[in-house]
Amino acid sequence: MTAADSGEALVRLRRELAASETPSWTALREYLEQVRLLRLRDTERVVQYGTQLLDKHSRKLDVEELWEVHEQVAIAAMEAGCKELALRLVKNVNKRFPSGTRGSRLTGMYFELLGSFVEAEQLYQKELENDPTNAMVLKRMAAVKRGQGDLAGAAELLRSYLGGQGATDWLAWEEAADLYLQQQMFHQAAFCLEELVLHQPADPARHLLYADTLYTIGGANNWRTARTYYSGVIEMTKGRSIRALYGVCACAAQLAGLRRGGGGGGGDDDGGDVAQLAAEMLQQQYALHCPAKLPLVRSMLRAQGLV
Repeated sequence: MTAADSGEALVRLRRELAASETPSWTALREYLEQVRLLRLRDTERVVQYGTQLLDKHSRKLDVEELWEVHEQVAIAAMEAGCKELALRLVKNVNKRFPSGTRGSRLTGMYFELLGSFVEAEQLYQKELENDPTNAMVLKRMAAVKRGQGDLAGAAELLRSYLGGQGATDWLAWEEAADLYLQQQMFHQAAFCLEELVLHQPADPARHLLYADTLYTIGGANNWRTARTYYSGVIEMTKGRSIRALYGVCACAAQLAGLRRGGGGGGGDDDGGDVAQLAAEMLQQQYALHCPAKLPLVRSMLRAQGLV
């Protein structure tokens, strides 16, 4: 099954589950399986449907899938702040797997939920002594650093991980990008976001954040590249991304300013036609959805020389 097929199956399952007061165990199981396959974060639904599956149909699952669902629901419960449910599931996993990473990782995450970062770090360090290359534990160590406010330490741990075995881990690239953005380390964030775009080329949100970061860094080359990615988002969203439309106009304004100042902002690729088109689409969106603010938008575009 392709990623597109899996996405369609997930939408179908969501509709089926939402429409039924007593969903079938197969629908519950398939939904959780698709979420794991697509590596999605769908916290509330995973807690709701996963709890139903475990409470009512756990005996119908094979052994391996039973514990995969335990871990999946436990993590979602921790993300949702459902401490009692999370604790119950973590205890079940530890009882079944009294030694090894499976139980230790969940226990450490529960310590993180409680704010007991020292205990979590000690647990992860012990696991890393046994296996220094354990990817799951390395990423949890980065999460502990972040929870303690040590953003630089968390970013350094992820940098080491991504430079080796984690090169294809798009979730880690996403986390690293966010850490660098919070520290206003925009060049490093742009590098991570470029990798993220390569891993998820069909997601307009990735392209948009990469374009925003390049625009923030500034300079003619970065503004031109940002404009290209903003234009791609406009195409992917069929012109509905207001942020991307603003982005194209902003890049055009910056490049025009360089051109007027002799800073090399012009040339054959100054993108004037693209900016004019974006300005027209922006006015159309405001005329349709927020006509009261249309005069303000036109005033801004006029100041940028786009109307």
